[in-house]
Amino acid sequence: MKKALYLGFCLVLAMGVGCAITDYDLIVDNDQVSNGQGSGVVNTNGKALIMSAGVATIWSDGTDELFTMVDQKANGDRTLTTYNNFSTGGEPTFRDDLYCNPDWQGCSIFTAPDPEVGDVDSFDGTTNVNCFGARSLSLLLGTTRYYGECGRAKLDLSSRISMANMGRITTVVGQEGLLYDFNRNNTSLMLNNNAGVSMNLPITGDYTMFVSENGRRQISLNMTNPLGANVGRAFADFLRTYGTSQTDVTITYNGISASFEMGGERMNASNVLGFVNRKF
Repeated sequence: MKKALYLGFCLVLAMGVGCAITDYDLIVDNDQVSNGQGSGVVNTNGKALIMSAGVATIWSDGTDELFTMVDQKANGDRTLTTYNNFSTGGEPTFRDDLYCNPDWQGCSIFTAPDPEVGDVDSFDGTTNVNCFGARSLSLLLGTTRYYGECGRAKLDLSSRISMANMGRITTVVGQEGLLYDFNRNNTSLMLNNNAGVSMNLPITGDYTMFVSENGRRQISLNMTNPLGANVGRAFADFLRTYGTSQTDVTITYNGISASFEMGGERMNASNVLGFVNRKF
């Protein structure tokens, strides 16, 4: 539940939904270390699915659901590729990861090198604008392994329990899940440009997020409140005045905090305002 909540906050913050992970933690197996089998660095032997929550962008011709895979070598160097799960109709058809199959057919929207040593840019990579789904890409993210890869989750148990207890059990469109309320009284967003400037992003309005457990976590984020435009414009103002190549974001919800990195050429005031102006 914790990982779904943080990705939902990412959406509120940037007023966009398409995320590509471009910087990821070293994947290790601690059991190997305890059994005397070396460093524990995992060779994925191909692509492993990063088990992020399913977030969909609904367009007139169908729905895009972006997701990222990681390919790590024995030396820890990684390549991250982002794909699109497209579905037609008014409701998204999320990927079913119950059996955790990382195989996927189709072109990569974004490909990012992520070397373990000497990575000079956390948000470098190549966009394939001809790949269907590139229209929904709005954020480049750096993240720790709290998502987990293909079922190997690395979650803080106490935080997961706390997050679950904060949600209200309800049913939406025939699915049971947890409903969360966000407002300035329980939520804060701290921005840091890594150049000496930090700002607490003001939260205006009330929002809800529904998290279902249908094989894997799926998010429905209600952003119909027009006050959400104020959040996006405040974020754009920060980027315009203090923006650097990387913005660190610390999210706190009812005392539980997590941090992640945002950056790349798309993370600028014009793109944020463009999305805000289209939606509000």
